[in-house]
Amino acid sequence: RNFIAVIDYIVLHGRGVINTVIYVTLAVLSALIVNPLAAYALSRYKPPSAYKVLLFLMLTMAFPPMVTQIPVFLMLRQFNLLNTFWALILPGLANGYSIFLLKGFFDSLPQELYESAEIDGAGEFRIFWQITMSLSKPILAVIALHAFTLAYSNFMMALLICQDEKMWTLMPWLYQLQQRSGQGIIYASLMIASVPTFVIFVLCQNVIMRGIVVPVEK
Repeated sequence: RNFIAVIDYIVLHGRGVINTVIYVTLAVLSALIVNPLAAYALSRYKPPSAYKVLLFLMLTMAFPPMVTQIPVFLMLRQFNLLNTFWALILPGLANGYSIFLLKGFFDSLPQELYESAEIDGAGEFRIFWQITMSLSKPILAVIALHAFTLAYSNFMMALLICQDEKMWTLMPWLYQLQQRSGQGIIYASLMIASVPTFVIFVLCQNVIMRGIVVPVEK
């Protein structure tokens, strides 16, 4: 009965499921485009300021997301982006941890492959797409899972910058349900909310585990 009540509430109230699917899809796609491009530029061209850039990326990991909520909210309000998917995607478009992880993985790839591709006349985009991205599927799976988890579990930021109920994702709706329900409903909602992450990990566990083990071995 508790599970049925939670599912009915999720399906019948607002667009929580649809908004969550759109938000998670955009977050994963942007993470798999922006972060690899930034890491590839640092690894492939090795600019003189690469060390400073990596240090800056490491510094972003030192501050919890709660510290940046107010500045991000004010900036998004200044650009009239509140209650939009842009407001959900742009603050986490580039992740310092992901770029740092990808850069280290790209550095470990054989440079002979790039030299052979250049001799054969391959362009930079083709080298990036067919060599770097093809050999980086395990680490890309980890980045995708990380982006999915951050987006799917995003509650406070999603509630702060999307105060219109039409733009609420699944987590604000479940929080509202938990505030007016008993323990049975609360535990049922937590179990239902954990299902998507569990299913994705089970379906992609071989690729994800390779992405966790291979960088450590290298």
